[in-house]
Amino acid sequence: MDENGADIGAPGTKSPEKKNGKKEKSGSLFYGWIVCGVLTLLLFITVGTASNALSVFMPYIKSGYDLTNAQTSSLVTMRCTASFIGMLLVEKFYGKVGFRKGTALAAFLCAVAYVIYAIAWTYRIFLVGAFIAGMSYGLGSMVPVAIIMNRWFVKHRALVLGICSAGSGAAIIVLPPILTGVVIRTSLKIGFIFTACYVIIAAFVIYTFVRERPQDKGLDPLGWKEVLEKPHEHLPEKGAEPHESKMLSKRDWVLMGAVVAVMGAVANPGFVHLSMLFTGEGYRPMTVAAILSVVGIVMTVFKVLFGEATDILGGRKATAIFFIVLITGYILCCFSYTQSVPVAMVTAVVIGIGYPISAIGIPVWAADLVSSEHYGELVWKLQLIYAAGAMIFAGLPGMIADRTGGYIPVYAMFAVMTIITLVCVMAAYHDVKVVKRRRRMIAAIMDDLRSGRE
Repeated sequence: MDENGADIGAPGTKSPEKKNGKKEKSGSLFYGWIVCGVLTLLLFITVGTASNALSVFMPYIKSGYDLTNAQTSSLVTMRCTASFIGMLLVEKFYGKVGFRKGTALAAFLCAVAYVIYAIAWTYRIFLVGAFIAGMSYGLGSMVPVAIIMNRWFVKHRALVLGICSAGSGAAIIVLPPILTGVVIRTSLKIGFIFTACYVIIAAFVIYTFVRERPQDKGLDPLGWKEVLEKPHEHLPEKGAEPHESKMLSKRDWVLMGAVVAVMGAVANPGFVHLSMLFTGEGYRPMTVAAILSVVGIVMTVFKVLFGEATDILGGRKATAIFFIVLITGYILCCFSYTQSVPVAMVTAVVIGIGYPISAIGIPVWAADLVSSEHYGELVWKLQLIYAAGAMIFAGLPGMIADRTGGYIPVYAMFAVMTIITLVCVMAAYHDVKVVKRRRRMIAAIMDDLRSGRE
């Protein structure tokens, strides 16, 4: 497993063939960029549609099937539970079917989920659909994307991962007004069928264009030769590990475990329940859709800018800034009772700026807090804890709303919990001397290249 958590020789997959790299014609598009675009589509489906698009449908499911807030939130709980299970199975799944078939199957599961939503007539059948949607999310998340992209790219690895992760944000931008319009003009069932149809098309596109390795197209990874020609400019001296920490101490495990568990509890449920918050406070459906789209636009842009901020300011300062912004966004959510559209839009912008830390924070913190040989292990464990936090607490917002009559107390609680995460992650940074990650990243790249040549 390399520094980015990507196993170059994942179990059950064939070793890279020793082919002579084929030079592409000058001016031709490197096929890895096509794979990057298709994997962006994958996350548009498995994260943006299987998970985030549910927030568009939740108010209509609640009213149309006479569900309580707790029952509606339990759909998120079921999805998070299945996502957790999917993450546990992801290595065996891709080892068995391979990444090309596996990514297409993960997307197809999302279509199956929406077909089940469309034919559902009871709450329990909605739970089945939510479970299958969660499996789509768990099996089609950033894990396979990171593995495939790290095989295709030596240069621009962070860039391509940022582009791919923006797929989920793009879904938040375009889906709310489209799906809301379909439901208003036709029916909830037609909205589900429409969603299933475009997901099936996307799954076919993914299977058609994804290739697991550049060797499958007779190519070398982008940037391979550049690094090999000047290794001394990129590679630290042998044995020079620029990090004083081998692994997290018990105290820091407790701190970071608390951080990611609480992030799992507030980040995904926090976004998914935004539609319930504003709908419950009397905002019109298309206004709610516009709010969600604004969150998506801002979040997509700031996913890239969070990475830039980390490179310029360091992980600790960038984390503090984005956490403070996210806390401010949750506080602004508490003013939704004013029914002011300008206030709601400001809230959408602020919370959209803060949300990227929930998606990109874990790999940044792991790279800063442990040495390179423990990076992949730490990312994997923290992601599981994050998923567990989402699974355990996803139903809590609905239960609180049933007791209090609305979601404003939920977002007040989210603000307090996010303050706690900020304190914990700053304490963990205080315990560990952090150095720049560039040398460790290049060292891992060179290790990958050398192993591929052996």
